[in-house]
Amino acid sequence: MIPILYDRTETSFAGDGIGRLVDCIKCTVTEERNGVYTCEFEYPVTGIHYSDITEGRIVGCAHDDSGDIQPFDICGHTEPINGVVTFRANHISYRQNEIVVAPYTASSAASAIAGIKASASTLNPFTYWTDVASATPFINTAPNAAMALLGGQEGSLLDTYGGEYEFDKFTVKLWAHRGEDTNVTIQYAKNLIDYEREIDFSSVYNGFVPFWTGMDEESDADLQVIGDPVKADQTLFNGRDIYVPLDLSDMVPANHMARV
Repeated sequence: MIPILYDRTETSFAGDGIGRLVDCIKCTVTEERNGVYTCEFEYPVTGIHYSDITEGRIVGCAHDDSGDIQPFDICGHTEPINGVVTFRANHISYRQNEIVVAPYTASSAASAIAGIKASASTLNPFTYWTDVASATPFINTAPNAAMALLGGQEGSLLDTYGGEYEFDKFTVKLWAHRGEDTNVTIQYAKNLIDYEREIDFSSVYNGFVPFWTGMDEESDADLQVIGDPVKADQTLFNGRDIYVPLDLSDMVPANHMARV
């Protein structure tokens, strides 16, 4: 289908948004099992919507048999090469890298994935679901990004319970088994030879949740202190507030955390 450009605040992804990118030359979505979920598209500088395509806006496209539109946040682009710019975008589920989740414990897979929203220190617009029936306990020992708790680090939900993720707009589903295993892997080659310079805003943030972990000097007991979210005055290019956990254990004494 023809990709659709949406404003950065869009949540329903209905209609034509800012417009259909009818001049799009090529659009490729790469989705790996429990891995990357990205979109890359080429657009000419002479295209009708070229000036509308900016970092922070969303490109929507259907890439499977369901025909359902999936949204991707535009996060980077190349300089024009022969009048064509390549834009990169991450699935909207990547916004979970911007959400900080406080420590919590859970007694099962269902309560563990629900805890990501229930224990969020910052706004979390995502909903979570699983059909994994495991009763294995789960512990989040320190403030973490929501995406890191899903997978990619030791002790994550994926590490604890296994399964396969499905990211559908703002819904996260952890399936025990997603679809049928055909032992077929689809990979898309990327040729970077002609990329002169790439602009990328995917690692920018304007807020943090500070925490300190160590030992109480009076009782010799383990101690963890978590500060309130701190946000800079600057507004980011995408209009969102992006938070990260900030470990101050090696820098700030415990009795100073209350003033952070």
